[in-house]
Amino acid sequence: MITIFIRTLIVYVVLISAMRLMGKRQIGELEISDLVTTLLISEIASLPITDSSIPISHAVIPIIILITFEICSSSIIVLFPKIKGLVTARPATLIKNGKLCRKAMMSSRISIDELISELRQDGYVDISEVLYAILEKNGKITIIPRAKANIPTCQQLNVKTVERGIFHIVIDNGTVNNYGLSEVGLSKAQLIHKLQKQGKRIGDIYLMMIDDIGNERIISKEDAS
Repeated sequence: MITIFIRTLIVYVVLISAMRLMGKRQIGELEISDLVTTLLISEIASLPITDSSIPISHAVIPIIILITFEICSSSIIVLFPKIKGLVTARPATLIKNGKLCRKAMMSSRISIDELISELRQDGYVDISEVLYAILEKNGKITIIPRAKANIPTCQQLNVKTVERGIFHIVIDNGTVNNYGLSEVGLSKAQLIHKLQKQGKRIGDIYLMMIDDIGNERIISKEDAS
């Protein structure tokens, strides 16, 4: 039992390291080469866990080889873009200027029902409202509406706005998030001083966020429960 636990832990650590080396793009967007690599790694990794007679090196070495090959091939594709078309899919335009592209839909094996469903999920009920609908390499459909169907911006409405940036987590379940603090330019001592002025303690806070211009959002543990 202990042997299985240790072998499983080793394989788990190797897989986590491998996925980190592959990068976030592969985790979020599985292209053909990424999918093949992921399937092979999952199959190889399970062998020494289910069969204790197989040396763990028989899984670790092939995983390292696959990750090395994946990283090298990705680097080559970046250096030589013409090769990319041989190993990855290209985006397909399904709607252009409000008109369906039947040939692209057939080659992408996207039915009209699937396309209409995607449009509805984005809030469009009429194909003529869509300027472009593009099937991306990761399988998602990007929808670009016509100008008349687009939501007007504050600039178009002549409304003055303030750029607040984004909120950064500085306290997570009573623990200081040092990365979030660095993003808003605060030290831990400054944060503690700021909270003391409000009569609050770090340990009592479930979530605290600060945006780029200093606006705060605080949720106490009592409120979160």
